[in-house]
Amino acid sequence: MTNMRAPLLHDTPPNRPAGPSNRLTGDAAVRSITSEALMAGQRMILIRHGNDEYRLQVTGTGKLILTK
Repeated sequence: MTNMRAPLLHDTPPNRPAGPSNRLTGDAAVRSITSEALMAGQRMILIRHGNDEYRLQVTGTGKLILTK
């Protein structure tokens, strides 16, 4: 059985940096960042959105879970 992993946010090709970038989607540029760059070595980060706080966690199987 091969180790198949789904892309988390946006997999960066080996010849591109892992940090933030802009991608064109239709007519608009969309900011893209790898999960590795976003998490910066942490298993959990808190994201503040307006008055709400969300928890983004990496599971033991490498998936992302976003909870309020």
